[in-house]
Amino acid sequence: MKVHFISRLALIALAGLALSPLCRAQSQLVGEWLGTVKAGDTSLRVAWHVAAARDGSITSTIDNLDQRIYGLPVSSMTVKGDALTLTLDTVRVLDGDTINIRGAFMGTINADATEIHGSWVQGQTLELDMKRVSLQAAMNAVAQSQLGGDWQGTLSAGGAQLRLILHVMAAKDWGLTATFDSVDQGVNGVPVTAISLKDSKLTFTVDAAHITYEGAVDKDATEIDGTWTQGQPFELNFKRAAATPPPAAAKPAAPSDIDGSWTGTINTGTTELHLIFKIVNTQDGLTAQMQSPDQSPVWIAASSVTRVGGTLIISMQGIGAGFEGAISGDLGSINGSFTQGNVKLPLVLNRAKD
Repeated sequence: MKVHFISRLALIALAGLALSPLCRAQSQLVGEWLGTVKAGDTSLRVAWHVAAARDGSITSTIDNLDQRIYGLPVSSMTVKGDALTLTLDTVRVLDGDTINIRGAFMGTINADATEIHGSWVQGQTLELDMKRVSLQAAMNAVAQSQLGGDWQGTLSAGGAQLRLILHVMAAKDWGLTATFDSVDQGVNGVPVTAISLKDSKLTFTVDAAHITYEGAVDKDATEIDGTWTQGQPFELNFKRAAATPPPAAAKPAAPSDIDGSWTGTINTGTTELHLIFKIVNTQDGLTAQMQSPDQSPVWIAASSVTRVGGTLIISMQGIGAGFEGAISGDLGSINGSFTQGNVKLPLVLNRAKD
């Protein structure tokens, strides 16, 4: 039998707390709590659920959300004044191994019982602070922990088969963040504007490309059946996939005469948006990234960059956009247009000063 210590980073899934008589000090903790264990550069999110039973006893559970470990029984819970102590000594089968998980939490409850500041001890002492949250927030946190990871699906549109990979990650505010790759278009890291999960219903939007998605997550969080809408609706079902490594970086080459940053402004009729392009030459040819700082700090990689004589063409298929312009003789500006969907707007890029 193995002893499961923090070195394996599967520390906390405290659940099914042993029944104990309900006292006033313990009753103040009934509710939902969320917190984070900090272990060096790694953070593990924790959800603690405390409930009062009809017979005057209490039960509580704590889930290790990021490692999806749920339902381990805690040996004891003690509250003396503002001091809380939890101990854990239980056996669990994880990844085919029988693990003995032992540890303890010691914390201090604040005056209005909304925060607990303390430490988890399991071979070493690690900071663990928890805050009281709503039931819905706790339920969302658990559901979102089950959704995190990579998902793959195939979109059938206009006779084309486009493989998509959705990367779902936990956000700092206990919500979700995501990007997606369009494998067959060579587009990676397209930022998802907003994503949420409620009652097994996943929704996300990509505002820059006018994309919406709505799907139902199955009970085992292994499949999502839904609809991708971009101008018109298309069926798109996702299945959980193995984590995909990031694409290999292109090998550098001698800079071209247009390498560097270029800036410009488009007028949409209702607002002005600043755009920044970074152009870099590589052994595989020119590459580019674009940022719209008025909308997002995220950089969007171009799917292709082509230079034909004095004309530069940049395509960003992931957001349905592109730029085409004429490079000036003094290499100080590129006069052209920015296109997204059916909208074409004039755009002059000027070389940014270092």
